[in-house]
Amino acid sequence: MVPVRGLTRVASANSLAANGEQPIAQSFERFALGCSPSTMKQIGIFTATRWELNAVRRAILVEEQTRIGGARGVVGRRGNGRLFVFQTGVGTAKADAVCRKVFASHPLDLAVSCGFACALTAADIGELLIGTDVIMYQATANPPAAGRVIPCAEHLTAAAVRAAPAAGLPARAGRFVTVPRVVWRAQDKREIAAGTGAVGLDMESAAVGAAALERNIPFAIVRAVSDLLDEDLPFDFNLWLSPTGWARGTLTCLARPSSLIALNRLRAQTALASERMTRFWGRFLDDLE
Repeated sequence: MVPVRGLTRVASANSLAANGEQPIAQSFERFALGCSPSTMKQIGIFTATRWELNAVRRAILVEEQTRIGGARGVVGRRGNGRLFVFQTGVGTAKADAVCRKVFASHPLDLAVSCGFACALTAADIGELLIGTDVIMYQATANPPAAGRVIPCAEHLTAAAVRAAPAAGLPARAGRFVTVPRVVWRAQDKREIAAGTGAVGLDMESAAVGAAALERNIPFAIVRAVSDLLDEDLPFDFNLWLSPTGWARGTLTCLARPSSLIALNRLRAQTALASERMTRFWGRFLDDLE
């Protein structure tokens, strides 16, 4: 059963064999047999960074590289899916601009917000969070306010819930919350979790979902946990999101050598999250009808 709200824990399979090399080989054999692009599902996948894009890219047969509005992308196939994977940049404004241009250029059967997420509930690094809906959260409002609820397509949520354990991956489904700034303090994460009941937090899903809803494109969220509810990030990553913030961010690192240790830990966590996303997409696309 796919919940509309709340949490659903999805049991992980013990064996990783379900996502070994064989499914990839089988999928590529289907390409060789001549899957017709006209009968394939046209899937738009929107990621914020190159690391997230590459996690999807490793799971597909890439046919070409492309750009739309300056955004880097790849076009490829796997199973019954023809995929248009784009790196939008961080934040709702960039995600909105890129996905609207993609929607105008490519008729899509579904749109997915994909990448890393902060867990807003007890979870493990690399655990998959599958959205049932998403809200925009404004922490600067008094009191903090949540925007409209943007639903995820129930059949896509259900398909993702099935694919995760089949690939040997732990996962849970629930609400996502999108925020306008990087939430880097554990205290702030806990406040958002308590106020929204969400399982995961990101900076793009609400924008992708709103644009998809306008065009009646079924929408899904699948992300992997890269940082936990009760941990601070190494420093305030918002410094790097402004054109003039790089110098301040670099000085912050130099002034706090211990932050480099935490940064290496975060790098390892995102590497695990990336590997999990690759495995998920392999299984999800192989099972896609």
